[in-house]
Amino acid sequence: MEGFFFEKLAEQNFENLYLLFDGHASPFVDELFKTYEGAKEYTKFIETCGAYSAKHGGQDWLFKMNNEYVGILHLYDLSLETFGQNNKRAWVGVATAEKFRNQGVTFLAFNYFIQYIFENYPIIDFIHSMTLHENKPAANFLKRCGFVVDNTERHSKDHLFLVRRKLGLS
Repeated sequence: MEGFFFEKLAEQNFENLYLLFDGHASPFVDELFKTYEGAKEYTKFIETCGAYSAKHGGQDWLFKMNNEYVGILHLYDLSLETFGQNNKRAWVGVATAEKFRNQGVTFLAFNYFIQYIFENYPIIDFIHSMTLHENKPAANFLKRCGFVVDNTERHSKDHLFLVRRKLGLS
């Protein structure tokens, strides 16, 4: 994707995660991202556990546009477990630095990310995401990215669950 660069979150670059969200006031951004030690702790966990969990594997990528960090993409709950078709599902999330919001940058990067997952993880048929009910901008964003509300699997008084199916699935 022209002008975009994706960089695996790792111990060597965790400071960029912190700098994206340092002092950020939004309650919808993970609190760990907002402090130096929190970003370091989060990155260490992702790097040491995410790739090695048979039930909850995952990886995060920072994304950049024109050599400037924009946000982070999360891929998680990759599973080898076949019960309930858990091996055919993954979960995603995204957080964008405030100055890049509402510019279409995250929309492009996130849709590329979804396409990448479906093409490079061929067993994945369903990509799930969730947001707090009161985070209307996130819900609208996910719907614009092709996600639909999923009331069949999970119910929560706090969270809205959404799913995007691989093309060709009903």
